[in-house]
Amino acid sequence: MAKSKVTEETRTRAVQLRSEGTSYLDIVVKLASQGITENWCKRNLSTVKVFDTHYFLMEELIPLATRPEGIPRIEFRAKIKSAYGVLSNSSIPAAIDKKTRRALPDDAFIRPDWMEPESARASHLEIVHSATILADRLEEMVAEFCCRYPTASTWHVRQEILSHIVGSHPAGPLVQGKRMSDAVETMEDRVPQKPPVEPAFMIDDEFERFCI
Repeated sequence: MAKSKVTEETRTRAVQLRSEGTSYLDIVVKLASQGITENWCKRNLSTVKVFDTHYFLMEELIPLATRPEGIPRIEFRAKIKSAYGVLSNSSIPAAIDKKTRRALPDDAFIRPDWMEPESARASHLEIVHSATILADRLEEMVAEFCCRYPTASTWHVRQEILSHIVGSHPAGPLVQGKRMSDAVETMEDRVPQKPPVEPAFMIDDEFERFCI
């Protein structure tokens, strides 16, 4: 067996670099003149424990995520952003998010931000109930709108109302609102405007009979 050209001093230096999170390629760049190659790194450094950003992040996340109540999603994401220096208004890179989730143990739980840990089902049922009420009212509003503006698309009216609540434009609701205002101004310049058509007053005969 050929004797390795890598000295014990060089090996120690390579292990130190790897433990600090240095990649194999960067280790090769630093120590190539001392006999270190990428294949050598793969053979000799694969078991070295890496104390990098990921390591310290997981040291913080795992105790929180394995609590009975788990960790709220908003806190989970905030800790990732803080560890990697991601701006609060920016998205977490997919590779970092995937790596972090894969490192969590099976008993870890990322809790939905709306959930009350001690009233999980009750808080869920109230969300569903509120959503049902909101959906019913939304359909009423869409019907009223389309009655006033008969040429409007029911589907698009519904989507625009929802988008103003939650925001659907990639640049945010302010940009979306500006685009809508620009479209209105353009149309006002192109087509004479008229007041909306008020829906005819409907008499509920059945209700009237009960009131007699």
